[in-house]
Amino acid sequence: MAVLLPAALGMTIIPMLFFLLRWRFPSAGRQIAFILGVLSLAAYAPYAIINWPGLDVVAMVGAILVMTAFILGFISPPKHAESQKMAFHRGPATIIAFFAVIILLDSIFLTIATTGLSENVARQILPEPQGGPVATSFFPGTVAHDYQEKVRAFEAYDAAREEQSERGWQVQRGWMGEAVVGQSTPFRIQVRDGQGNPVEGAEATARFLRFSSQSLDFSRRLEEIDPGVYQADVTPSRPGRWEVIVDVRRDGETHQLRGMTDVAAR
Repeated sequence: MAVLLPAALGMTIIPMLFFLLRWRFPSAGRQIAFILGVLSLAAYAPYAIINWPGLDVVAMVGAILVMTAFILGFISPPKHAESQKMAFHRGPATIIAFFAVIILLDSIFLTIATTGLSENVARQILPEPQGGPVATSFFPGTVAHDYQEKVRAFEAYDAAREEQSERGWQVQRGWMGEAVVGQSTPFRIQVRDGQGNPVEGAEATARFLRFSSQSLDFSRRLEEIDPGVYQADVTPSRPGRWEVIVDVRRDGETHQLRGMTDVAAR
């Protein structure tokens, strides 16, 4: 949506204004196209600054707006040409079509990278996982975060990361066996403080996030079965890679970790 909405508006409004102004000033097609290209970038700039979508999205939308104005100016005859009839020659048209396809494909890739694929589309175009290797999990010990958060959110994340580092808690283990889609498998964590003592009496939850579809995300509360050991039975609904976020809370303190896990197909 960050690419499609402003690009679609630009590709609609720019030609409408171009042909309207060219009807009024038939010999100024290239000048009109140039002015509309500049104005479209000037109009998009405040929107992009306020709702910053990322430099890659801004560059993509800017290229689409400029390309739209350029094509209109390219097919317009010079001001002092004998005929003011618009023409599109085969050679330049091929070059423009090539770059238009590149921009279209880049827009599609950028949209998928930003929002992901829906589950139905992913099922149609992506292959099913083959084989059944032992599932593995790892926890790098960092606070879960989003790199596109606003400055205030990042400052809160940075403070939480520093506090978490000073706390020195350690989390070990993951699946107790092979995680297979459709089968219940114990998911266990062991939490120790900076001195190596078990962290007892905490509230622990594990969130399992699916990259392709948020509708498949789920969470499980981990029950303490031994001092500092928390476990829950988890039944993955899809094979492949999941993101796992573990939250451990005690006495107003929250220790949060992020990890990746692979679930085998049957």
